[in-house]
Amino acid sequence: MKIRKLYHLPPDKQQDLNYLIRLEWWNLAFRISIVSVLALVLGNSQAMKVAWLEDMLSLIPPIAFLLAVRFRKRPPNETYPYGYQRATIIAFLCTATALSAMGLFLLGDSLLKLVHQEHPSIGAITLFGETIWMGWVMVGVLIYSVIPPVIIGRLQTKAAAKVHEKTVFADGKMSKADWMTGMAAIVGVLGVGAGFWWADAAAAAIIALDVTKDGITNLKEAVGDLLDRRPHFTSREKPEYMEEALEAELRAMPWVAAASVRLREEGPIFSGEAFVTPHSNDDLARHLKEASQHLNNYDWRIYEVVVTAWPNEEHIPSPANATPP
Repeated sequence: MKIRKLYHLPPDKQQDLNYLIRLEWWNLAFRISIVSVLALVLGNSQAMKVAWLEDMLSLIPPIAFLLAVRFRKRPPNETYPYGYQRATIIAFLCTATALSAMGLFLLGDSLLKLVHQEHPSIGAITLFGETIWMGWVMVGVLIYSVIPPVIIGRLQTKAAAKVHEKTVFADGKMSKADWMTGMAAIVGVLGVGAGFWWADAAAAAIIALDVTKDGITNLKEAVGDLLDRRPHFTSREKPEYMEEALEAELRAMPWVAAASVRLREEGPIFSGEAFVTPHSNDDLARHLKEASQHLNNYDWRIYEVVVTAWPNEEHIPSPANATPP
Protein backbone atom coordinates (compact mmCIF):
# COMPACT_ATOMS: atom_id res chain seq x y z
CA MET A 1 0.00 0.00 0.00
CA LYS A 2 1.35 3.39 -1.01
CA ILE A 3 1.54 5.89 1.85
CA ARG A 4 1.79 9.59 1.22
CA LYS A 5 4.82 11.60 2.18
CA LEU A 6 4.46 14.08 5.02
CA TYR A 7 3.44 17.49 3.71
CA HIS A 8 5.79 20.39 4.43
CA LEU A 9 4.97 24.05 3.92
CA PRO A 10 7.35 26.23 1.90
CA PRO A 11 9.76 28.09 4.23
CA ASP A 12 8.02 31.47 3.83
CA LYS A 13 4.60 29.92 4.52
CA GLN A 14 6.01 28.06 7.52
CA GLN A 15 7.12 31.42 8.90
CA ASP A 16 3.62 32.78 8.34
CA LEU A 17 2.14 29.75 10.14
CA ASN A 18 4.56 30.14 13.06
CA TYR A 19 3.48 33.78 13.39
CA LEU A 20 -0.17 32.70 13.33
CA ILE A 21 0.47 30.13 16.06
CA ARG A 22 2.11 32.77 18.27
CA LEU A 23 -0.81 35.10 17.58
CA GLU A 24 -3.28 32.41 18.63
CA TRP A 25 -1.43 31.89 21.92
CA TRP A 26 -1.73 35.64 22.60
CA ASN A 27 -5.38 35.49 21.56
CA LEU A 28 -6.03 32.62 23.96
CA ALA A 29 -4.31 34.42 26.84
CA PHE A 30 -6.32 37.62 26.30
CA ARG A 31 -9.57 35.70 26.04
CA ILE A 32 -8.91 33.82 29.27
CA SER A 33 -8.32 37.15 31.02
CA ILE A 34 -11.57 38.54 29.56
CA VAL A 35 -13.59 35.51 30.68
CA SER A 36 -12.08 35.73 34.16
CA VAL A 37 -12.83 39.44 34.57
CA LEU A 38 -16.39 39.15 33.22
CA ALA A 39 -17.11 36.29 35.63
CA LEU A 40 -16.42 38.65 38.56
CA VAL A 41 -19.06 41.21 37.55
CA LEU A 42 -21.90 39.17 36.00
CA GLY A 43 -24.56 40.10 38.52
CA ASN A 44 -28.16 39.43 37.38
CA SER A 45 -27.72 40.93 33.92
CA GLN A 46 -28.82 38.61 31.12
CA ALA A 47 -26.76 40.61 28.61
CA MET A 48 -23.66 40.19 30.77
CA LYS A 49 -24.31 36.47 31.12
CA VAL A 50 -24.68 36.01 27.36
CA ALA A 51 -21.57 38.12 26.67
CA TRP A 52 -19.62 36.01 29.17
CA LEU A 53 -20.81 32.74 27.64
CA GLU A 54 -19.92 34.02 24.18
CA ASP A 55 -16.42 34.79 25.40
CA MET A 56 -16.26 31.32 26.94
CA LEU A 57 -17.12 29.90 23.52
CA SER A 58 -14.48 32.08 21.92
CA LEU A 59 -11.86 29.96 23.72
CA ILE A 60 -12.75 26.98 21.51
CA PRO A 61 -11.35 28.20 18.13
CA PRO A 62 -7.79 28.97 19.31
CA ILE A 63 -7.64 25.78 21.42
CA ALA A 64 -8.98 23.68 18.53
CA PHE A 65 -6.56 25.25 16.06
CA LEU A 66 -3.49 24.84 18.30
CA LEU A 67 -4.35 21.18 18.95
CA ALA A 68 -5.08 20.49 15.26
CA VAL A 69 -1.79 22.06 14.13
CA ARG A 70 0.15 19.73 16.42
CA PHE A 71 -1.94 16.69 15.48
CA ARG A 72 -1.65 17.13 11.72
CA LYS A 73 2.16 17.05 11.93
CA ARG A 74 1.94 13.28 12.37
CA PRO A 75 3.22 11.43 9.30
CA PRO A 76 0.85 9.25 7.25
CA ASN A 77 0.83 5.58 8.23
CA GLU A 78 -0.83 2.31 7.26
CA THR A 79 -3.98 3.17 9.22
CA TYR A 80 -4.16 6.73 7.91
CA PRO A 81 -2.36 6.63 4.54
CA TYR A 82 -3.70 10.07 3.62
CA GLY A 83 -2.26 11.68 6.75
CA TYR A 84 -3.92 13.91 9.33
CA GLN A 85 -4.36 17.17 7.42
CA ARG A 86 -8.13 17.07 7.89
CA ALA A 87 -7.67 17.56 11.63
CA THR A 88 -8.05 21.28 11.00
CA ILE A 89 -11.44 20.74 9.34
CA ILE A 90 -12.57 18.70 12.35
CA ALA A 91 -11.49 21.56 14.62
CA PHE A 92 -13.39 23.98 12.39
CA LEU A 93 -16.52 21.80 12.56
CA CYS A 94 -16.34 21.51 16.37
CA THR A 95 -16.04 25.27 16.71
CA ALA A 96 -18.97 25.96 14.40
CA THR A 97 -21.18 23.34 16.07
CA ALA A 98 -20.51 24.75 19.53
CA LEU A 99 -21.27 28.30 18.37
CA SER A 100 -24.50 27.28 16.66
CA ALA A 101 -25.81 25.22 19.56
CA MET A 102 -24.95 27.74 22.25
CA GLY A 103 -26.23 30.64 20.16
CA LEU A 104 -29.63 28.98 19.74
CA PHE A 105 -29.79 28.16 23.45
CA LEU A 106 -28.92 31.70 24.50
CA LEU A 107 -31.37 33.18 22.01
CA GLY A 108 -34.21 31.03 23.37
CA ASP A 109 -33.24 31.83 26.97
CA SER A 110 -33.21 35.58 26.30
CA LEU A 111 -36.54 35.53 24.46
CA LEU A 112 -38.12 33.60 27.34
CA LYS A 113 -36.99 36.30 29.78
CA LEU A 114 -38.64 38.90 27.56
CA VAL A 115 -41.88 36.90 27.42
CA HIS A 116 -41.90 36.39 31.18
CA GLN A 117 -41.01 40.05 31.72
CA GLU A 118 -38.24 39.27 34.18
CA HIS A 119 -36.88 42.46 35.74
CA PRO A 120 -33.13 42.22 36.37
CA SER A 121 -31.54 44.14 39.21
CA ILE A 122 -28.05 45.60 39.23
CA GLY A 123 -26.86 46.48 42.70
CA ALA A 124 -24.01 48.55 44.08
CA ILE A 125 -20.46 47.77 45.09
CA THR A 126 -18.02 49.41 47.49
CA LEU A 127 -14.61 50.23 46.02
CA PHE A 128 -11.92 52.14 47.93
CA GLY A 129 -14.50 53.26 50.46
CA GLU A 130 -16.90 54.57 47.79
CA THR A 131 -20.24 53.01 46.89
CA ILE A 132 -20.82 52.97 43.15
CA TRP A 133 -23.42 51.44 40.89
CA MET A 134 -22.31 47.99 39.71
CA GLY A 135 -23.39 48.87 36.17
CA TRP A 136 -20.46 51.25 35.75
CA VAL A 137 -18.05 48.45 36.65
CA MET A 138 -19.78 46.19 34.14
CA VAL A 139 -19.46 48.83 31.42
CA GLY A 140 -15.74 49.24 32.14
CA VAL A 141 -15.16 45.48 31.96
CA LEU A 142 -17.18 45.23 28.74
CA ILE A 143 -15.04 47.93 27.13
CA TYR A 144 -11.92 45.95 28.04
CA SER A 145 -13.52 42.76 26.66
CA VAL A 146 -13.92 44.39 23.25
CA ILE A 147 -10.54 46.06 22.65
CA PRO A 148 -8.14 43.03 22.47
CA PRO A 149 -10.39 40.90 20.20
CA VAL A 150 -10.92 43.74 17.72
CA ILE A 151 -7.16 44.35 17.40
CA ILE A 152 -6.20 40.67 17.33
CA GLY A 153 -9.08 39.89 14.97
CA ARG A 154 -7.65 42.14 12.29
CA LEU A 155 -4.25 40.48 12.66
CA GLN A 156 -5.85 37.02 12.58
CA THR A 157 -7.71 37.48 9.30
CA LYS A 158 -4.63 38.81 7.52
CA ALA A 159 -2.32 36.09 8.84
CA ALA A 160 -4.85 33.25 8.34
CA ALA A 161 -5.47 34.18 4.70
CA LYS A 162 -1.75 33.80 3.95
CA VAL A 163 -1.74 30.14 5.02
CA HIS A 164 -5.38 29.23 4.22
CA GLU A 165 -6.40 28.50 7.83
CA LYS A 166 -10.19 28.73 7.89
CA THR A 167 -10.60 28.07 11.62
CA VAL A 168 -8.50 31.10 12.52
CA PHE A 169 -9.92 33.24 9.71
CA ALA A 170 -13.48 32.61 10.92
CA ASP A 171 -12.41 33.29 14.51
CA GLY A 172 -10.76 36.52 13.36
CA LYS A 173 -13.95 37.71 11.68
CA MET A 174 -15.90 36.98 14.86
CA SER A 175 -13.28 38.79 16.93
CA LYS A 176 -13.49 41.85 14.70
CA ALA A 177 -17.25 41.89 15.24
CA ASP A 178 -16.94 41.59 19.04
CA TRP A 179 -17.38 45.33 19.45
CA MET A 180 -21.03 44.80 18.47
CA THR A 181 -21.43 42.30 21.28
CA GLY A 182 -19.81 44.66 23.75
CA MET A 183 -21.92 47.62 22.65
CA ALA A 184 -25.12 45.57 22.85
CA ALA A 185 -24.26 44.45 26.38
CA ILE A 186 -23.38 48.03 27.41
CA VAL A 187 -26.72 49.28 26.06
CA GLY A 188 -28.50 46.51 27.97
CA VAL A 189 -26.79 47.37 31.27
CA LEU A 190 -27.36 51.12 30.89
CA GLY A 191 -30.95 50.42 29.86
CA VAL A 192 -31.59 48.62 33.13
CA GLY A 193 -30.05 51.54 34.99
CA ALA A 194 -32.40 53.91 33.15
CA GLY A 195 -35.41 51.84 34.14
CA PHE A 196 -35.98 49.89 30.91
CA TRP A 197 -36.19 46.33 32.23
CA TRP A 198 -36.50 44.87 28.73
CA ALA A 199 -33.24 46.41 27.46
CA ASP A 200 -31.10 43.76 29.16
CA ALA A 201 -32.87 40.72 27.66
CA ALA A 202 -33.23 42.44 24.27
CA ALA A 203 -29.48 43.12 24.15
CA ALA A 204 -28.81 39.51 25.14
CA ALA A 205 -31.07 38.28 22.32
CA ILE A 206 -29.19 40.44 19.80
CA ILE A 207 -25.85 39.03 20.98
CA ALA A 208 -27.21 35.46 20.85
CA LEU A 209 -28.54 36.04 17.33
CA ASP A 210 -25.08 37.20 16.19
CA VAL A 211 -23.46 34.12 17.79
CA THR A 212 -25.97 31.84 16.05
CA LYS A 213 -25.39 33.49 12.67
CA ASP A 214 -21.62 33.08 12.97
CA GLY A 215 -22.01 29.48 14.01
CA ILE A 216 -24.35 28.47 11.19
CA THR A 217 -22.22 30.25 8.56
CA ASN A 218 -19.09 28.44 9.70
CA LEU A 219 -20.96 25.14 10.09
CA LYS A 220 -21.99 25.25 6.42
CA GLU A 221 -18.38 25.95 5.45
CA ALA A 222 -16.98 23.09 7.55
CA VAL A 223 -19.56 20.58 6.31
CA GLY A 224 -18.82 21.62 2.73
CA ASP A 225 -15.13 20.86 3.24
CA LEU A 226 -15.88 17.46 4.79
CA LEU A 227 -18.14 16.62 1.85
CA ASP A 228 -15.23 17.26 -0.52
CA ARG A 229 -16.71 20.42 -2.00
CA ARG A 230 -14.43 22.05 -4.54
CA PRO A 231 -11.88 24.31 -2.82
CA HIS A 232 -12.95 27.71 -1.52
CA PHE A 233 -10.25 30.18 -0.56
CA THR A 234 -10.20 31.38 3.05
CA SER A 235 -11.42 34.93 2.47
CA ARG A 236 -13.92 34.26 -0.33
CA GLU A 237 -17.33 32.64 -0.56
CA LYS A 238 -16.84 31.67 -4.22
CA PRO A 239 -14.85 28.64 -5.42
CA GLU A 240 -11.10 28.97 -5.84
CA TYR A 241 -11.31 27.91 -9.54
CA MET A 242 -7.91 26.25 -9.31
CA GLU A 243 -9.26 23.27 -11.24
CA GLU A 244 -9.67 25.42 -14.34
CA ALA A 245 -6.14 26.79 -13.95
CA LEU A 246 -4.66 23.29 -13.71
CA GLU A 247 -6.69 22.11 -16.69
CA ALA A 248 -5.27 24.99 -18.72
CA GLU A 249 -1.74 23.95 -17.66
CA LEU A 250 -2.39 20.39 -18.86
CA ARG A 251 -3.97 21.42 -22.16
CA ALA A 252 -0.92 23.55 -22.89
CA MET A 253 1.21 20.38 -22.96
CA PRO A 254 1.65 19.24 -26.59
CA TRP A 255 0.85 15.57 -25.86
CA VAL A 256 -2.51 16.31 -24.16
CA ALA A 257 -5.72 16.27 -26.22
CA ALA A 258 -8.16 16.87 -23.33
CA ALA A 259 -7.94 17.30 -19.57
CA SER A 260 -10.18 17.50 -16.52
CA VAL A 261 -9.24 18.16 -12.89
CA ARG A 262 -11.17 17.79 -9.66
CA LEU A 263 -9.87 18.92 -6.27
CA ARG A 264 -10.94 18.80 -2.64
CA GLU A 265 -9.76 20.53 0.52
CA GLU A 266 -7.82 18.71 3.22
CA GLY A 267 -7.49 21.41 5.82
CA PRO A 268 -5.24 24.15 4.39
CA ILE A 269 -4.18 22.09 1.36
CA PHE A 270 -5.75 20.72 -1.83
CA SER A 271 -5.65 17.22 -3.29
CA GLY A 272 -7.36 15.51 -6.19
CA GLU A 273 -7.12 13.83 -9.56
CA ALA A 274 -6.37 14.91 -13.10
CA PHE A 275 -7.65 12.97 -16.09
CA VAL A 276 -5.91 13.44 -19.44
CA THR A 277 -6.58 12.05 -22.89
CA PRO A 278 -3.26 11.85 -24.77
CA HIS A 279 -2.84 12.28 -28.51
CA SER A 280 -0.88 9.01 -28.46
CA ASN A 281 0.52 6.53 -25.96
CA ASP A 282 4.14 7.18 -26.92
CA ASP A 283 6.27 7.62 -23.80
CA LEU A 284 3.04 7.99 -21.81
CA ALA A 285 4.46 6.97 -18.41
CA ARG A 286 7.09 9.71 -18.54
CA HIS A 287 4.53 12.29 -19.66
CA LEU A 288 2.19 11.40 -16.81
CA LYS A 289 4.99 11.63 -14.24
CA GLU A 290 6.16 15.02 -15.51
CA ALA A 291 2.58 16.33 -15.61
CA SER A 292 2.01 15.23 -12.02
CA GLN A 293 5.22 16.93 -10.87
CA HIS A 294 4.24 20.10 -12.71
CA LEU A 295 0.78 20.26 -11.13
CA ASN A 296 2.07 19.47 -7.66
CA ASN A 297 4.50 22.38 -7.91
CA TYR A 298 1.94 24.78 -9.37
CA ASP A 299 0.76 26.19 -6.01
CA TRP A 300 1.96 25.71 -2.43
CA ARG A 301 -1.52 24.63 -1.34
CA ILE A 302 -1.48 21.60 -3.64
CA TYR A 303 -0.55 18.48 -1.69
CA GLU A 304 -1.07 15.76 -4.26
CA VAL A 305 -2.70 15.58 -7.69
CA VAL A 306 -2.69 12.14 -9.28
CA VAL A 307 -2.60 12.30 -13.11
CA THR A 308 -4.34 9.44 -14.89
CA ALA A 309 -4.62 8.68 -18.59
CA TRP A 310 -8.19 8.49 -19.88
CA PRO A 311 -8.72 6.83 -23.28
CA ASN A 312 -12.01 8.46 -24.34
CA GLU A 313 -12.09 12.25 -24.58
CA GLU A 314 -15.88 12.35 -24.81
CA HIS A 315 -16.37 10.48 -21.52
CA ILE A 316 -13.57 12.06 -19.52
CA PRO A 317 -14.61 12.55 -15.85
CA SER A 318 -15.41 16.18 -15.09
CA PRO A 319 -16.81 18.14 -12.17
CA ALA A 320 -19.93 20.26 -12.71
CA ASN A 321 -19.27 22.97 -15.26
CA ALA A 322 -18.27 26.25 -13.71
CA THR A 323 -16.89 29.36 -15.27
CA PRO A 324 -14.65 31.65 -13.21
CA PRO A 325 -15.81 35.26 -12.95
